[in-house]
Amino acid sequence: MKINKVYARFYKSFNYDHHRKAHRDAEPRPWEMIGESWYPYIEVPIDARITTIVGANESGKSHLLGAISKAISGEDFKHQDLCRYCDFFNVERGNDFWPHLGIAWSDVTEDEVGKIRSEVAGAPESFQSFLMFRQGPDKLELYFWTSTGIFHREELLGAAARDFGKSVLPRVFTIQSNVALPGALPTSELISGQSGVLRDRQNRRLSLQVADILRGIYSTDQTRFAKDLPGLAPKLSPIISEMDESPATQGELRKSYTLARKLLLHLANVEPERLVELGQFIDAGENGHVTALVDSINQQLEKRLNFPKYWVQDRDFQLRVTALESDLVFTIRDRTGTQYTFDERSAGLKYFLSYFIQSQTHEPDPDRPEILLMDEPDAYLSAEAQQDLLKIFRGFAEPDGDARPVQVVYVTHSPFLLDKNRAERIRVLQKGKGSDGTRVIKDASQNHYEPLRSAFGSYVGETAFIGACNLLVEGTADQVLLAGLSRAIQRRGAASESELLDLNRTVLVPCGSASHVPYMLYLIRGRDSDAPAVIILLDSDKSGNEAAEKLRRNDKKVRRLLNPEYVMQFADFGIVQDPSYAMTEPEDLLPIELAVAAANIYFREVAEFREGGTITLTPAEVVPHLNKQVGIYDALKVAAESHASHIDKIGLARAIVALCETSKADQALEASIVVFLDRMKALFKGLNRKRRAAEEERLRHRVKALVEQQRKIFLQDHPESATREQGLFLFERIGDGLDQSLDAKGIRDQMLACFGNSRTPFSLNPGQ
Repeated sequence: MKINKVYARFYKSFNYDHHRKAHRDAEPRPWEMIGESWYPYIEVPIDARITTIVGANESGKSHLLGAISKAISGEDFKHQDLCRYCDFFNVERGNDFWPHLGIAWSDVTEDEVGKIRSEVAGAPESFQSFLMFRQGPDKLELYFWTSTGIFHREELLGAAARDFGKSVLPRVFTIQSNVALPGALPTSELISGQSGVLRDRQNRRLSLQVADILRGIYSTDQTRFAKDLPGLAPKLSPIISEMDESPATQGELRKSYTLARKLLLHLANVEPERLVELGQFIDAGENGHVTALVDSINQQLEKRLNFPKYWVQDRDFQLRVTALESDLVFTIRDRTGTQYTFDERSAGLKYFLSYFIQSQTHEPDPDRPEILLMDEPDAYLSAEAQQDLLKIFRGFAEPDGDARPVQVVYVTHSPFLLDKNRAERIRVLQKGKGSDGTRVIKDASQNHYEPLRSAFGSYVGETAFIGACNLLVEGTADQVLLAGLSRAIQRRGAASESELLDLNRTVLVPCGSASHVPYMLYLIRGRDSDAPAVIILLDSDKSGNEAAEKLRRNDKKVRRLLNPEYVMQFADFGIVQDPSYAMTEPEDLLPIELAVAAANIYFREVAEFREGGTITLTPAEVVPHLNKQVGIYDALKVAAESHASHIDKIGLARAIVALCETSKADQALEASIVVFLDRMKALFKGLNRKRRAAEEERLRHRVKALVEQQRKIFLQDHPESATREQGLFLFERIGDGLDQSLDAKGIRDQMLACFGNSRTPFSLNPGQ
């Protein structure tokens, strides 16, 4: 059983769907009525695997997670959750009103049907989906589809409503985004893990300071001791104030310590008795036993913690423990071999480790499917760490082996937690005007991600669209077409990676026109020493030729920005052999039947918002306009003008994508779609070849710049001569900064060869 859709009305920022109620073609559904009044639910579709919820501040993102949990469990309903600007907010005695929350379920199994029928005798004998709506904790409505097309309704009240689904509905669990792995675990937690007053290292240090001050005036003479105490106030007051301001509350410490114990006991599989012994040995000062146990724990962590699979920023990363005073301190060893405490590293690593531990120690429900909810995990993570977190989500939703998949729903305010290859999984929430409340933006990914830009804000929104490798295209229509068709090919399955655009690695950047491409290139690569990789795709028309000529000319300023090899024009790919009409832009790859069908979809959509009837083109009206100088779009444009109409390039691109994403069209059109997508695969293969070359060149430049920087510093520090040991230190610094690329490996091999033979001369001066 999976969530297919979430329904909410009168819940916090979710009032009701004003737009649907105002739509001329909308009709009320049975569950939307309250007496004679119609209040449509706000509906949020949920993907079968992973759903990403985004939106601006106060748009209701986090409220949606609460709605899912309460709708399933029926627990934690509160009057304070009632939307304050809904029609039913009141304080009248005897007129209680609750938020309304619902779930549409799909993929219901026969076993689950049996369990539901044991609780709801009137449920149909067979069904694969149903709806449930909670109107508070004590009222539940169920709707089942029937063969007649009429919904069958069942109502549960009181205890029956509260207890419904406890044994069959999916179990909701969370990864807590505000719990970090602690920097140290006290020995008291190692020995017992018992509840009591908890203190972090800072509070324990301050407590020792207080004890030292008191010990300085302590006397067995109680009268004298009491007399001296007031004089300590100036010393004790700032210390006690600092203790009061300690950031870690008892609840936070308990969660952090529990997480650390899970890491050691469950993930590292350390025997609990060995932890007890370790705590006792630390307190007793038996350092030999402590060292032996700590070394053994570190071996277990290295063997069982497959962290590098998820943390690509440092493949040599190691999590270790060290005994220090009365604590077991967590430390980090990076690829340089240096060991750090958590206080010396960013908070992001602590929180990512927390998410990783929570995910790896999660114990699946043996009987029920599960749903993972996570609220804004991006708060403490860098852009790279957020990309790593997506792997954890995919591990839940698409597990290896026979593990049961988990549906994942997470809220984010970061563009780096979007899987751009799966734009259909993104849901954008927006805060409406006045009493509209939260609403859902439909087809958020279709309009070149514009709702996402608005949701993230101008600066953060634009950041999402400048990435590791940027493919500069002329206009927004190119962006919509290339991204959408890559998604369409992926949905149809059986495509290699080279036949797709990986939108998490390749960012499509529309420049506005061919003439604006050089300026966009400067913005991306001309203002930073560490410039991202860029490739360019231009049309083969007049403006594209002019831009390509400018970018390929033998000019030092231009060559500094980009290798001319990465400036591509559409005609260079030669995808269609001996074409009968112009091949200057991606739309020219369309078979004529598919092009006309997409144009007619566009005309129908436009007709909804304009007076007069829609027009319908036929291939016979378009073909006469095609020739060696005129391609598909221009021919469609001329044909539309003959009907006193116009065709927009972005609108046509969206229609093309919509047709290609259709599972199966009629046979004639399906054949054209297959031909078109095969041509697009050839285009994507060519683009991917250039992307890989551009990325490799960027890595080479980074390696070269690193080596050159260290060489210059070394020569300044040692202008006359240097010892072998100083040279070794230089090579170590260079090695620490190298990545895992082949060029970096080549430099490592050269350094190793040099120091492997002490008599091999090595010059730091180029040309010698």
